Amino acid sequence: MSLFENIDIKSGDKVLVSSNLLKILISKRKSKNFFSPDTILNELITKIGPDGTLLIPTYNWDFCKGKDFCYHKTLSLSGSLGNFALKRHDFLRTQNPIYSFAVAGKDKDKLFNFKHKSCFGLDSPFGYLINSEGKNLFIDLDYKEGFTLCHVAEESVGVNYRYLKKFSGQCKNHDGRIENKEFSMYVRDPKSNVMMTSIHNDFDKALSKLNAIKNYQKKDFTLQIINIKKAYNLMVDDLKNKTGLIYGKKS
Repeated sequence: MSLFENIDIKSGDKVLVSSNLLKILISKRKSKNFFSPDTILNELITKIGPDGTLLIPTYNWDFCKGKDFCYHKTLSLSGSLGNFALKRHDFLRTQNPIYSFAVAGKDKDKLFNFKHKSCFGLDSPFGYLINSEGKNLFIDLDYKEGFTLCHVAEESVGVNYRYLKKFSGQCKNHDGRIENKEFSMYVRDPKSNVMMTSIHNDFDKALSKLNAIKNYQKKDFTLQIINIKKAYNLMVDDLKNKTGLIYGKKS
């Protein structure tokens, strides 16, 4: 039986996976039904088919601290699934040194060739997912705890508690060439006294009204699927109108 049987992912879908595998892996190792991260990736690739595209976050913020980025060696700090994907030959990593993705499927070459400078710009893989009506699959993780899309909406609106900051440093490219590069990220403004971006629990209701969220309870874990375009449009509208579903939480 497939781990992802009877959920709203189909052939041709563009899917971003956000996950917390620790509990799942510990649970499965204690049982006879242990499945590996490779099993997760294989089943998702099968489910989306040859016309689909799968994106796994491989974010690493060390470039912002002045450390060099190595395309082949810099690890993901955004979950273990990304590091498993980076070891596989069917995945290709995108080139932004801060917010990169391991990508498999039809559009992996297209995403690899993106030249965006802003991590959260609409010309980034996030914009690709919005424009192609992609889905964000959350595995054993409440979307409110890891929905990077809110920063894309914040940059689009231009919220007053963040600003576009430039980071520069050395990048060792996929072909071994070393270059000095500059990228930007919409970061928290320390003058604003905002600690983090939060999503109110009532955002669930707003998503439900648009049929933009699906929840599934499996035997050993939970799944959520969010329609990225609908969620993004809701966030932009909320931030523009300051209705408080997406907000900067103050320290």
